[in-house]
Amino acid sequence: MRVSTAQFQMESVSRMLQQQERLSDIQQRVSTGRRILTPSEDPAGSARILDLRQVVEINEQYQRNADMVQARLESQDITLTSMVDVYQRIRELAVQGLNDTQGQENRDAIAAEIRQHLDEIISLSGRKDVSGEYLFSGFNGEVAPVSDNGSGSYSYAGDQGQRRVAIGPSRNIEDSDNGFDLFFNVENTSENAFSAIYNLAVNLESDTQSGTDLEQIDAVMENLSNFRSRTGARLKSVDVQNNVNEGVVVQSKELLSDLEDLDLAEAITELNLRRAGLEAAQQSYVRVQGLSLFNFL
Repeated sequence: MRVSTAQFQMESVSRMLQQQERLSDIQQRVSTGRRILTPSEDPAGSARILDLRQVVEINEQYQRNADMVQARLESQDITLTSMVDVYQRIRELAVQGLNDTQGQENRDAIAAEIRQHLDEIISLSGRKDVSGEYLFSGFNGEVAPVSDNGSGSYSYAGDQGQRRVAIGPSRNIEDSDNGFDLFFNVENTSENAFSAIYNLAVNLESDTQSGTDLEQIDAVMENLSNFRSRTGARLKSVDVQNNVNEGVVVQSKELLSDLEDLDLAEAITELNLRRAGLEAAQQSYVRVQGLSLFNFL
């Protein structure tokens, strides 16, 4: 069978183009670091990659949600802890004021300090989160939760909503408590968290203080302490779920890496081999092209 010069040239060019195509393919894989460039190369693997990417995206969103919830709950925990500390001091002052050995001048001084602590409690009730919303106003985060109507009359200006945030596939958690439950819906007392302090000061100034004043303060302290305990429990739940989410993300990314990532050392070896193969084919073609019968005369 005779092979014509034209046929030989076509076959040589075709081989060089194939070598160039294979070289370009491996160069692209090396530059991207990806084992699969198109879904058609590995349909099953590509589908699995899409599923894993979605798992990572969803769980990273859960992590962001958990971080937001954690920040708000930590702010609430710090605020309630400060409030309980202030109430503890108010209770100590109330005990002093109830002592029959105290003169009216001393009771007036105690009442003055109690009023200062009342201002501190009102200020703490208006604490905001990192986004500038009031922590204890429920869904109505733009409005300060406590309204002072004067003469010891206080009202709740927010709503009783409580945001529940998804921090896991089957885990929703409240990111704060509303001010109505914290400060106004206090069991075992007819007072709210603010009027109890105000009335204590008034009664000390008018020398009409009684054990009931101390009971009101104790009821408020117990309510705040209970909510602080619940806040701590929720923070622990967030921490546990965050660890679960992080584990899912890490594992999914490892599986993604196994499916997607190129074996770089192996790919570079193949790249060098294909580059050498192309150069050899090109040099061979050039040498054959230069041959003619005159070379043998």
